[in-house]
Amino acid sequence: MRKFLAGAATTIIAVAGLAFAAPAQAASSDAESVQAINCHAKESVRIRQSKSTGSTALGLFPKGAGAECGGASEGGTFTACGHTDGFFWIAINYQGIRGYVALYCITRP
Repeated sequence: MRKFLAGAATTIIAVAGLAFAAPAQAASSDAESVQAINCHAKESVRIRQSKSTGSTALGLFPKGAGAECGGASEGGTFTACGHTDGFFWIAINYQGIRGYVALYCITRP
């Protein structure tokens, strides 16, 4: 009987440990996917897969929309938002679309 109780106790503890263990990667919910808005589009501009106008367009960042933006970095040249020789791009996350937009097409509050 003691072996049975000891085995049952070990099983209960193991199951309880699994129930309270943090998952390796939590599933995202709508509340978790909401990001801080720290830039806005001056004009509507395409979100690119990489820092080049020749890269795949992933979506549109519409004029006036807000998004989470990262740091600027150099990339391919572009003509956009009043600049004819721009080469700085900024990482962006707009409604789950992660890519790059021309730096001169955004404004920070």
